[in-house]
Amino acid sequence: MEVLVILKKEINLYLDDLRDCPDGFVVARNMEEAIHYLKNYNVNILSLDHDLGMNEETGELLPTGYDLVKYMCENNLSA
Repeated sequence: MEVLVILKKEINLYLDDLRDCPDGFVVARNMEEAIHYLKNYNVNILSLDHDLGMNEETGELLPTGYDLVKYMCENNLSA
């Protein structure tokens, strides 16, 4: 029986809504983008900003870097 192994590209992920992305990193501007990268790439280094801004329509705070960590734990995602 053959076993197919799919290797995902390795990246360093930088979650921040405002700051410039450092060299060697891929930027995610919100939690949804970060989840996309976590599910589709092997993340070597994960850099998280806590405050990711507000929803301009409702004035509510958007999910934070801490919310992403909770999501990762609840859904068995690793960096």
